Amino acid sequence: MNMTDRLMGFALACGLGLLALAAGVATRSAAADDSAISPAIKAIQGTWVTSENDSLDAKWAFKGETVEVSVNGQEYTGKIKADDKAKPHSTLDIAVSEGPEESKGKTGKAIYKLDGEKLVISVSIPGHDRPKDFEPVPDEVYRFELMKQK
Repeated sequence: MNMTDRLMGFALACGLGLLALAAGVATRSAAADDSAISPAIKAIQGTWVTSENDSLDAKWAFKGETVEVSVNGQEYTGKIKADDKAKPHSTLDIAVSEGPEESKGKTGKAIYKLDGEKLVISVSIPGHDRPKDFEPVPDEVYRFELMKQK
């Protein structure tokens, strides 16, 4: 084996070693990020949708600590905090980072209840007080009855 072949082999081995190291770091980082997510948020992960009979056409997609929401064509993205120990109802705060101008930079405060494949969320307009119960209030509080999308 000549010197050029040895150098090529060494470079290839180093490159593969760095690739394996990077993959290991990325895997550990993703696992660490997943372990940092609260059990309350883990419980609602996935995509949830309204039924065809609902007056609101909504889709909520929880991915880690981020939620992407589509309601009747309006798109929202935000970082979430959930507290399933809050009383009398579990709470959800959505810090809206993307969406209509009147919502960006504000927090939508919500209450929720999770029952297996059903998630009910009652959320106020971003910047307003948290709902006290699950009853909708025109132009203030919206109620979503969502089913887990398979």
